[in-house]
Amino acid sequence: MTTVVRPLDLAEAEAVAALINAHSLALHGVPDLSAGAIREWLANDAAEARVAETDGELVCYGDILLSVTGERADLDVREHPKHRGVSRMMLDELEAIAADCGATTVRAYAVGEDLSLATVLAERGYRTIRHSYQMLVSLDTTLDEPQWPYGTGVRTMAEGEERAVRDASNDAFADHWGFEEQPYERWASWWLESERFDRSLNFVAVDGDTIAGICLCSTHWSGDPSYGWVQLLGVRSAWRRQGIALALLLHAFAEFQRRGCDRVGLGVDAQSTTGALELYARAGMHVERRTDALERPV
Repeated sequence: MTTVVRPLDLAEAEAVAALINAHSLALHGVPDLSAGAIREWLANDAAEARVAETDGELVCYGDILLSVTGERADLDVREHPKHRGVSRMMLDELEAIAADCGATTVRAYAVGEDLSLATVLAERGYRTIRHSYQMLVSLDTTLDEPQWPYGTGVRTMAEGEERAVRDASNDAFADHWGFEEQPYERWASWWLESERFDRSLNFVAVDGDTIAGICLCSTHWSGDPSYGWVQLLGVRSAWRRQGIALALLLHAFAEFQRRGCDRVGLGVDAQSTTGALELYARAGMHVERRTDALERPV
């Protein structure tokens, strides 16, 4: 058998989605990405993607995204469960791209159950630096009503308010680990131009005319209409510790439940210092899976 790593073509989105979902189904029992999500990623100029092919069969997927400064390259590798270990060839390719682009650090991500990838990364000198969780809540129960602090309320993001929402997001996450301010064009291409974008699921907490917090939501990347996803939940520092984040979250849960969703998920930094984990637990969420971030010098 001969295995080669090569650039992938946009026409292969369905096949790549099938590969990635085979990986996710083997580890978690659920699909992870739709073909549409793959097409959106491949259309993004900031990312490059590769596939490993063995005798005409796609056996591994990998992509690389440079940080805004270009100093770090983030790597994502998914190998087919029947072809464990081919990730070594993929990492060779992605690390070479990172070096050619001038990155000084490479960061890879491995879900806790993916022992094959974790072993390969450890062999190559990657060391775990951080953990994140995917959290989930079931909507098959009566939800608590949001309690809004005096003078605050919630509405959907208005037309023409996109830059103000992006600015509020930057303010809310400026003190978070690993924060990197995204140029508006990159943020807009990933969010506003996504096939999953639904303005009516983008919620803004306001204090008078001022945006105090945001909760940007969509259906899950898998395309499952019964699975809601909270992409960003953030409150500006001046309005924290007042219950706005919990109110936004419960408001989003209620809207997803009204639309017939049976669960809602989100991702969170496991070492968050903002009380996020405690907040999500109060909202009825539990940890569904863990992802490790691992780094090494280029």
